[in-house]
Amino acid sequence: MKKTNIQDERIISLRRKIQSDAFGVLFVGLLISILLQKIMFNAPFSQYAAEFILLMVSAIYVEGRNIIVGSGTYSVDLSGQTLVMIHSLVSGLAIAAISTTFNVINHGVEQMGGIGGLAITTLITFAFGALLSFIVFQLLYMINKKKQKQIDEKYLDADE
Repeated sequence: MKKTNIQDERIISLRRKIQSDAFGVLFVGLLISILLQKIMFNAPFSQYAAEFILLMVSAIYVEGRNIIVGSGTYSVDLSGQTLVMIHSLVSGLAIAAISTTFNVINHGVEQMGGIGGLAITTLITFAFGALLSFIVFQLLYMINKKKQKQIDEKYLDADE
């Protein structure tokens, strides 16, 4: 007679939660590793390219899988569009802050044109970072909206 382990939904859900948490820890660990190598050790990109590629691939995979199953980041109502704007502004601020920090560390304030030049560079970086982020988040929002409509239509047709 075979000994089989019966696993109920609670155990399966708990294991998935543990695996999800482990992924989150690894994701944040890769991000911290990249930042430490760039900021603290002033490493060339080739030294942390593998971590950067893994970070980007995992982020794209998670978002892609969520969109495919219809549970993307954004809802299809107005609040989803509001989230796109908020995420774009926050991303623009983060890009500007990180870029400005790296430029000051690498070049110094004087070489960047003093405080005025630094402020203008930061504002331009923020504008382009927010714009690029908006384009990416808007595309994700539109793809997610289309996929959720397809799922809704599938289940509405099945009920009839």
